[in-house]
This record gives sequence, C-alpha cells and structure tokens, in this order.
Amino acid sequence: MTRLAKLIALTTLSLTTGAVSSVYAAQKVQDNEKAINQIQTSVEQQQFDDSTLEKFTVAMYAVQDVAKEFEVKLQQEQSTEKQQQLQTNAREAMVDEIKQAGLEVKTYTTIAQLVRQDEALRQRIMNIVNDQDNS
Repeated sequence: MTRLAKLIALTTLSLTTGAVSSVYAAQKVQDNEKAINQIQTSVEQQQFDDSTLEKFTVAMYAVQDVAKEFEVKLQQEQSTEKQQQLQTNAREAMVDEIKQAGLEVKTYTTIAQLVRQDEALRQRIMNIVNDQDNS
C-alpha cells in the first residue's frame, strides 16, 4: 500500500470511529508526513559519483530493451496466466540487467526516481549518455 493510500485510509478511519480516533489518526498522519519528508530529504541529499551514474545509464538502456522485448510478447499473448508469467520474467530479466551493470536494484530505482525531480542530476545523466553516444 502506498504512503498516500495509507494516509487516505487513516483519514477515512478517523471519520468513522469518532473524535478520539480522529485525534489519534491526525497524529498518525502528521507522523507519517514527517517520516515521508525525512525520507525525501535523505534521498535528495544522496550524491552519486560519475561511475555510478554511468552504470545507471547502461542499466537504463538494458532495462528499456527488456521492456520493449516483453511488451511485444505481452501484446501477442491472450492468456492472463501467461501474461502474468511474462511480466514476472520481464521483472527478473530487468533485475538481472541492473545487477550486470554493477548496481543494486535499490540504487537504480533511487536514481530513476530522483532523476524525475532533480534537474542537475538529470543533466549529469544526459551528459553521460551524450558522452557514451559519442564514444
């Protein structure tokens, strides 16, 4: 369950269980918001060296290739069970590609999330991609 879903669930719970629960739920929401802010701050403060970002770009291209390959297979498959198996196989192949690039999955996903928010990080990665393309 996502953090937002948990916050919504806590809010819904507070509306249905009365005033005492409302006070408790409000405190929980505040605690959750503080925890989310602390996580975001610690993630934003992480610095990645060029070597790690180079590994990220290698993994990124490999993950994209796996996604394209399995997307075609998924579109051709009619069976829900086989589609689920293909999705599992795709996830496993993506994890393998990330590890082969020399990264932990957690590091890869952290960078992938940060690059959406951090313009400077995005620019660094774009520079690395351009350098790789020119090599």
